[in-house]
Amino acid sequence: MAADGFRRTRAGIELRLPELEATLLSELVGQIDALLEAPPVEDPLEALVGLRDTAPPPPDDPALARLLPDPYPDDPMASGDFRRRRTDDLLARKREAARRVLAAVPAPGRARVLDEAAAQDWLTTLNDLRLVLGTRLALTDDDSTTELEHLEPDDPRRPLVAVYAFLTELLDDLTRALD
Repeated sequence: MAADGFRRTRAGIELRLPELEATLLSELVGQIDALLEAPPVEDPLEALVGLRDTAPPPPDDPALARLLPDPYPDDPMASGDFRRRRTDDLLARKREAARRVLAAVPAPGRARVLDEAAAQDWLTTLNDLRLVLGTRLALTDDDSTTELEHLEPDDPRRPLVAVYAFLTELLDDLTRALD
């Protein structure tokens, strides 16, 4: 049996995961799907057209704000216009990728072969998961990441750090398989 993780084969990018990792990944992708739900649209015409009349506010959740960075931090009007025009579309694309990934998580010990488009969905979703978790862990630079490698055994962040490391390794495997 092939090693777990991503690897390139003649058929495409192959992924194998043990049961625990497959279950964990499914749970995480389900959570990010919920996080990426667009803010409600009150006006039925706006919902139908898909373009808001007014900009949704910047995300309150720092993790969501990390996934939707402000492209114009020094220009509130341009930022608002960008959010008005693009937020729903960006969230929808990320959610669609996450849902395709969720549907493609292989059964434990089984292989799933991904084409290039599916591999891009996995890149997007794994990166989004890492950004969310990194935000929750207050990772801001290499020093903060290094600090997490030396946590005390009873530190409550240890499980999250292990998940972050798993996602990092999986993303690295996929990136190498795509090269």
